[in-house]
Amino acid sequence: MRLPCETIIVEILPIMRKKLALDLIETHRMRKADVARLFGVSGTAISQYVYGMRGNNSLLEDSPHYERFVKEISLSAEKVAEKKSNVTDELCRLCDLVKCIGMVDGIYDNKKGYIPVIKCAECPRSG
Repeated sequence: MRLPCETIIVEILPIMRKKLALDLIETHRMRKADVARLFGVSGTAISQYVYGMRGNNSLLEDSPHYERFVKEISLSAEKVAEKKSNVTDELCRLCDLVKCIGMVDGIYDNKKGYIPVIKCAECPRSG
């Protein structure tokens, strides 16, 4: 049985990091090395996001909520690029978003042994 937070770390965090890194690089013209410093990872990790070797999840990409998810990541990238927020706060905000709008539910529907998110005390919508 996988706990909800484990699911987010394994299934969702990599795609959030990938999309955020790509937006910072492509839209806000940040260098990979600068993005790596912001994320606290190596330049190699950022390159792997850029070249599609990390951060892919077809379950999320096929979600009916994916468009909103991507828009929110763009908003996060803008805040980080303008130094109005930081990567940690934005990833936490995005984590709350995916739980609240039901993106995580699609993973539970397609994976065996996962606990439904609705039972997670950490989920803002179950409180």
